[in-house]
Amino acid sequence: MASEVLKTKAEQELAQQFEAGMPNLPGSDVAWTKAMRDAAWQTYAAVGLPHRRVEEWKYTDLRSLLKDAYPPAPALGEALTTQDVDTALGQGAALDSYRVVVVNGHYREELSNLDGLDGQVVVQSLSDALTTPSDWLQATLGQVAPQPDDVVVALNAALMTGGVIVTVAKGAQVEKPVHLVHVAAVKDPAGLATRNVVHVGEGAALTLIESYNDHSALAVQRNAVTELIADDRAEVHHIKFQNENAESTHLSTWMTRLGANVTYRAFQFSAGASVARNQVFVRFAGEGSSSHVSGAVLGRNRQHNDTTMVIDHAVPECESREFFKLVLDDEARGIVQCKVNVHRDAQKSDGHQIAHGLLLSEAAEFDSKPELEIFADDVVCGHGSTSGQVDEDLLFYLRARGIPEPEARALLIEAFVGEALEKIEREDVRNIFSATTSAWLGGKGA
Repeated sequence: MASEVLKTKAEQELAQQFEAGMPNLPGSDVAWTKAMRDAAWQTYAAVGLPHRRVEEWKYTDLRSLLKDAYPPAPALGEALTTQDVDTALGQGAALDSYRVVVVNGHYREELSNLDGLDGQVVVQSLSDALTTPSDWLQATLGQVAPQPDDVVVALNAALMTGGVIVTVAKGAQVEKPVHLVHVAAVKDPAGLATRNVVHVGEGAALTLIESYNDHSALAVQRNAVTELIADDRAEVHHIKFQNENAESTHLSTWMTRLGANVTYRAFQFSAGASVARNQVFVRFAGEGSSSHVSGAVLGRNRQHNDTTMVIDHAVPECESREFFKLVLDDEARGIVQCKVNVHRDAQKSDGHQIAHGLLLSEAAEFDSKPELEIFADDVVCGHGSTSGQVDEDLLFYLRARGIPEPEARALLIEAFVGEALEKIEREDVRNIFSATTSAWLGGKGA
């Protein structure tokens, strides 16, 4: 007879939170929403928090890393002003964008700024939508790029308190970025489970930026999911900036479905949180589309950052690229896992992945796990990964020209990260990330 697996303290606390909080979660009195939450909880509860014996989580043992499960953040949080949001954004406050502010998981219209959109983009509170779910929401939530065995996604579905639904009209050309600003404003350590659903209509163009920031220096355990649908011929630039405080845990999942002839360019910049796990799932549902997912990670002290991707070539003639740069100092650990699935009928698929780690100390660790699973025979796929220290020859070259060693080393590191930042087409966003990198190298944070 199999023995029962002992639950950790965090797992017991999550179970208590679900049992006590379920009646108060948005849509708990709606049959479909309640059934969805119950099913998601059962998926999570069957196995609990992922651990190193789960292949996809072998580098990030969440059962060991998560000692406690903080209580849910209060819905209203602190009384914030626009200036408070700017302060939380740091370098990102200067970005000219349509701003959608989500505080403690709840859409705050009074702090947002959507002036000038003229119906091109409609923003709706997800917590409001869950109380009166439409047929579209019921058919969409959790079904964009389904991950039925991912317990972190299931935990998000069970406990999510809000987020936003963003709908971009067919053919709309949105000139400024739509900036989803997620702010944690808590007086005690707290947990946050949020979900965004983004639908980009046929032939539309959108730059979507997600930023995750703190109003206070208290620890936050965040579980954030974004589901993005790009209809045929859409063009989407999807950018994320995560710079939460060093006591926080950041679990993030993107689930993206691309129609035919879609251009999808994604970039993730991660410099914060004690433990960060960034999951990216991209599914090609229409022929002739391309997906380029890139990113940069800055880690120091004992930060743990895991980027895990699955790119699903389900149809023919699609292109995927993954390109990541990691700078790791002290005892930081960085992981890049990327699996490219090419289905039997997905002929003429083109997929390449590259990850580079720059180790600034002997105690830093970089783990790279590229995977190709190919069932078609007419494909072009490949992968590469390197790790190493600052090039001493280049460092000598700069020092020989009168540049002090600290400045020379910083220049080389900035150039290393800059190769990834060049993947971002918007210069204003590149400049913000470059400034953040410079501040990080100076030891000042963002």
